[in-house]
Amino acid sequence: MQQTVATASIESESKPPFDSLREYAAYLESQGRLVRIDQMDQDQYEMTAFGYRMEERFREQAPAFLVERTKLDDRWYETPVLGNILGNFRAVAEVLGVEELTDVESDMNKAVVDQILTHLSSNFKWDMIDPVAVERDQAPCKEVVLTGDEVDLFKFPFIRNNPADGGRFISASAVIMEDPELGRNMGTYRMHIKGPRKAGICFTTRNHGNQFMWRARQRGQTTVPVSIAIGIDPISWMMSSTRMAEIGEDEFALAGGLRGKPLEIVRSETNELMVPAHAEIVLEGEISMEKEPEGPYGEMLGYIGGEEPNHWVDIKAITHRSTPWVYNLMPGIGGAYLTWPWQVGHFARLKQLIPSLTRVHMPPEIPPICIACIDKRLPGEGMEAGLCILGYRMTGFAKKIVIVLDKDIDPTDLNRVMHAVATRWQPDPASIIVKQTLSLPIDPSTHRNFLNSKIIIDATRQLPAEGGPEKFALDNRTVMEEQAGDAFELVDQKWQEYFTPPD
Repeated sequence: MQQTVATASIESESKPPFDSLREYAAYLESQGRLVRIDQMDQDQYEMTAFGYRMEERFREQAPAFLVERTKLDDRWYETPVLGNILGNFRAVAEVLGVEELTDVESDMNKAVVDQILTHLSSNFKWDMIDPVAVERDQAPCKEVVLTGDEVDLFKFPFIRNNPADGGRFISASAVIMEDPELGRNMGTYRMHIKGPRKAGICFTTRNHGNQFMWRARQRGQTTVPVSIAIGIDPISWMMSSTRMAEIGEDEFALAGGLRGKPLEIVRSETNELMVPAHAEIVLEGEISMEKEPEGPYGEMLGYIGGEEPNHWVDIKAITHRSTPWVYNLMPGIGGAYLTWPWQVGHFARLKQLIPSLTRVHMPPEIPPICIACIDKRLPGEGMEAGLCILGYRMTGFAKKIVIVLDKDIDPTDLNRVMHAVATRWQPDPASIIVKQTLSLPIDPSTHRNFLNSKIIIDATRQLPAEGGPEKFALDNRTVMEEQAGDAFELVDQKWQEYFTPPD
């Protein structure tokens, strides 16, 4: 039977690479960046409102939080719920092993990019370390095994994030499937709980899970074996939630490469699939080829998506730690920092197409925007860079607005970005609107066939040949950085001193 605990225990002596979600939570707590909350009433959507308030009041400095008891459907659950574990660039830097950490987000963004690029070869191959199998008695996810009538998704506080959601959802799943030719795939797809042993699963057209299902259908299968890990170590979770691995590449090995050591895995109870051994909860079952309505659900763009026909999973077994935790995502609250390794890979490839490119930033809080910086030397380079980005499928598909800036602008500083747009850009002629392009299906402004229009804003200093002034005025901040850069270093060194009262 499932055991409960009044206070969640956190594993101690944690440092990267973290083997489990709990190790990372222990690290965050040791740094004073995890808040413990005795209880929350999610029937009143208290947890969701808390997430919004943290985003409004703390922005990138919002801590992770652990709710010890949660009320759902008029029932109190003792299973803790963890949220907001990867809410800023510092968090990503920590899990990737960056040693020099600060609370300056722009510094941590650069550190993350540099760290990730150390794992990418010149021929665009990521470091890979194959996983290692462990015995069941070495796998915390096997401490409790539920089968038959004991299988019940409602034993766990998978919450309903929003009143407009179609029900309770498993929002942070790592869905593991295999194809006889392509091998293993791990991807994150929301799951709509339909009953004790039934959950809808949302595959979109272009994700690998959907391709695995299509291939299985062509082979004549009526179901596909699946194991779903919930609450895994943060690097494996990032690999599940992004598309760094090409189809046919193993996310487990990719996670090992970024971790610098192999991921420990263990065999499922009811199928041959291997799962992360340190997961909190593992669901095992079969995905039906049949479809039925699934959703609606609050999407990552901050809007409620519609109800759509999707596959569903028949849950055959559940294994979990003796005192499991549930990790919950709240799409639309906080940024998608967990996808950053994927975006760094895009930057490296775009750099080959655009030699003048110096930085690319896709704001985690605003997924449809791409901000690029170039070392501009010639007329037209800004527009050319913007067109290349829109033509590059993996960024162009998801991006609706591309802003091109000079290299002196920090693209992670949105105030600086908007200042450059307001003072260096002229809507005519420094704009291009591109019609009839691929769009994110969840974009609420898309009105037909998942097509939309996109815009390139060339906010670089316009040269005379582009219609700009003969001499462009100097930027105050840029002058300071270029001619008095030591002043910033001096202030950084004395920062704590400024706020220390005199004796």
